[in-house]
Amino acid sequence: MCLVRTLKSGPIPEAVVAAGQAEAMDRMYRVQRHIYDLTRRFYLLGRDRLLRGLPVQPGASVLDLGCGTGRNLIRLSRLRPDLRLCGVDASAAMLETARVKIGRAGIGRAEGGTAQACRLACCLAEDLDPARDLDRDLGQGFDAVYFSYVLSIIPEPAAAMDAAWALVRPGGVLAVVDFGDFARLPAWFGRMLRAWLALFGVRPKPEVGARLQAMAEAEGAELVREDHCRGYAVLYWLRKAG
Repeated sequence: MCLVRTLKSGPIPEAVVAAGQAEAMDRMYRVQRHIYDLTRRFYLLGRDRLLRGLPVQPGASVLDLGCGTGRNLIRLSRLRPDLRLCGVDASAAMLETARVKIGRAGIGRAEGGTAQACRLACCLAEDLDPARDLDRDLGQGFDAVYFSYVLSIIPEPAAAMDAAWALVRPGGVLAVVDFGDFARLPAWFGRMLRAWLALFGVRPKPEVGARLQAMAEAEGAELVREDHCRGYAVLYWLRKAG
């Protein structure tokens, strides 16, 4: 998600680029959002594995970057009702669906009927100011930030990854689950899967792993990689030094 693109006439303002990306997301999901969760459950594998494995303590703050319909936030709230949850998405249409579903799920509903709502914001990862857009108490960042099948749809994910890493507190973790390299799957299946994903603007990105490795080496962070379903999906855990 490059925020400044240069043409012969000069750089395009960041606000224009961001608006264009948000508009593209809205076009893509304006209709899909109504069937998104029903269809994606069959091939977005490893999401619950990431949610179950988040290495955070009770009361920790967790940010879902590219939260979509809120499916993962709802699932995480049931697995870990002790967490403080936030979600960000570039698509206003998707967030409209997320707000409805999160409201129905009663995320974080405390005893006595007081609702502790999951906080949501509509913006790019690069533009997020937690204190301004979510809660002033989150100005110091999050204990965990994750991308769930987001980076494979972003043309240039490096900026989003850098922005996410900056939001992680010392000792916290950046987690990623996305399509893997399909290396241990039948070659014909991998070719078919790549062609099918390309129809939706999705491309598995091995450069994500390389970028995370470079981030780990540059900052003395710990990186763990897990392959899921014979390389169909891959999970990364990058823990920031305390």
